[in-house]
Amino acid sequence: MKNFGTAVILCGGKSIRMGFDKCMVKVKNKFLIEIIGEKLGRIFDNIVLVTNDPEKIKGLKYKGIVDIIPDLGPVGAIYTALKSSESKYVFVTACDMPVINLDYIRYMMEIIDNQDIDGVVSCNSSYIEPLYAFYSINMIDTFEREIKKNNLRIFDVLNKSKIHFVEYGKVKEYCIDENIFSNINYKTDLALLEKIFDEE
Repeated sequence: MKNFGTAVILCGGKSIRMGFDKCMVKVKNKFLIEIIGEKLGRIFDNIVLVTNDPEKIKGLKYKGIVDIIPDLGPVGAIYTALKSSESKYVFVTACDMPVINLDYIRYMMEIIDNQDIDGVVSCNSSYIEPLYAFYSINMIDTFEREIKKNNLRIFDVLNKSKIHFVEYGKVKEYCIDENIFSNINYKTDLALLEKIFDEE
């Protein structure tokens, strides 16, 4: 099995603050989720959508898989992604995170190629961003153990794995003029999408 090849876009969440399903967000008459997928497709062979409801992604151009165990949030979605991965490492992001920096993702790949680790997770100031990260199929057992304990804290899974955390200063070296951690939560955030894609 090769190291890289699979990128996953998580399509869960209730979208309560947005008022409608984020999977349906469009930019210039194109689904945001497909724009994200096309960008990731420049360096990944397989783009997969993980969802808790297949109806949400019906008609979209990428393969969809349903959560193995429903209603577990990101822990369940990442676990599902790893169980179906065609590569050792999976890049994970979310359908409401529109900024895809391929140079930075390649840098994360270089870290993996040069270290014996289970994954690479980005830091955002004093926080970590588990949905802009690489996870290894070697972590499947750890996910399963935490799920069996009904522990859905992704941070506990990370703490029990060999993870390289990319310091925020290093992230900024690759993303000087953009915030790769921007996400779309409210209707008012839709203006951000126009700005992001007008500048491309």
